[in-house]
Formats: sequence, structure tokens, C-alpha cells
Amino acid sequence: MPLSETDCAATYKVLIVGDAFVGKTALLRCLMGYEFAPQSRPTVAVDFVTKPFEVDGALIQMMIWDTAGQRRFMSMTRQQYKAVKGIAVVFDIADRSTFTHLSFWLESINNCVSNFACNYESVPIILIGNKSDLVERRAVSVSEARKFANKEMAFDYFETSAKTGTNVFAAFQKLAYHVTEICNPQVMKSFHPHMLRPPEVLDRATKRKPSVPCKVDDVTRIPERIKPVGKFRTSMRGGKYKFRVRKRKKKLSQCCSIQ
Repeated sequence: MPLSETDCAATYKVLIVGDAFVGKTALLRCLMGYEFAPQSRPTVAVDFVTKPFEVDGALIQMMIWDTAGQRRFMSMTRQQYKAVKGIAVVFDIADRSTFTHLSFWLESINNCVSNFACNYESVPIILIGNKSDLVERRAVSVSEARKFANKEMAFDYFETSAKTGTNVFAAFQKLAYHVTEICNPQVMKSFHPHMLRPPEVLDRATKRKPSVPCKVDDVTRIPERIKPVGKFRTSMRGGKYKFRVRKRKKKLSQCCSIQ
């Protein structure tokens, strides 16, 4: 039975980053089923598309945010890292400089995600080498790109073509799988309950966590301090405290009646 939008388990925010003119917007247009535009202007603002994906028997949605690749818009791009759950880093296989700049983008990801109090290792990153149709103009080999992805802890490497549609859906489908596996694995068919940490059970009588039994020999006994009887004040003489007991003065009741 096919899944509908009402069966959507969750919606996740995903970013697509990289230098200008690497084809980030073209990839999103291809993913959404639009025709390929040979010439397009660089993105100067942020925009997003929503795309559903079926991941291991569960339906999830990804809000894929298209970001500006020019560094003068980095201050605006940094704000988009808030609550991000996955990132696709794109470079042009026919432009060596876009591959060289990947270290800059990964460093920016590390700094921006950590500023929003997220765990950098828990945000999956896939590396995309776009424009694979430009075979004769290739400037970065597949082995070199895969080696870089393995070194920089990227989850996967895909070579795509926004012009022909090669591997475009497969790349984002894999990113959706990694995001769901980390953020909400319970909705997946292959999920096993023992993979989660069991919740702490409280004692019904005391409403507290069960105490850990220990041996009496392991307990260090603290001797009780003997308190002086009566009210006292302390004074220090010769480096030792001495207690001075105050004696209560008895009040004599006088019955003076002059007759």
C-alpha cells in the first residue's frame, strides 16, 4: 500500500552548500522535476523546496534549503544552520577550484553547527560531485573525491548530473536515509528496540530510582560528634576550641507584701 502525506513521520531541515555555479539550484530543480536551465544566475538569497522520501518503510519529508555560494553572503548562510539535520556539499568535477574550496565549507559547517549547540558528528554529510556529464572536462577523479570524502567523515560520495538527472534522486534519498537513521530510527522497518537505551523505571512505592545494593563493609562510618549539654559559646585557646557552658541564673520569686 503506497504511503500518503498523512503518513509522514517527520520533517527534517537539510542544507545544500558549495561554491557559486556548481549547480546547487539546478540539482534542486532536477529533484523537483523541473526542466534543466542551461544558464542561471547565482543564488543571492535562501530558498527551500520540500520533497518527500520513503525510507525503509517510513515516509519523511526534507526541507532542502538552497544557499548562496558567494562568500559575501556567508553571514546570511550561517543563520540557516540552526536546527539542520543533514547537509549536502556540492562541487563541480570540471572546476578544480570548487574541489579545493571544500575544506573551507567543511570548516564553516563545523563552526556554524557547533555554535547552535549541535553535535557535529550527528549531522550526516554527503559529498556531491556535480556535472558528471562533462566527461572530457573532468578535473577531479572519482578516486580522489572518494578519498577526500572518507578523510573528512562524509557519509557517502555521489557524482550527479543536473542536466541528465543521473544520481540526483539517489543522492538525496541516501541523505534522507542517514538523517532518519540518526534522528528517528524507530519509524524504520529494520529498527530493533534493543538499539535504544531503555528508560529508567521508578519504584511505584517510593517514586524513586531503585537503590544499588552494597555491602556493609564498604560503608565508611562517621563517628557522631558529642555535643555539650546546655547553651555554650566557643573560645579558642592554644589552637583548640573550648566550650564554656553558661549556667542559667535562677530567678528568685519574691513575695513582698506589706501588711
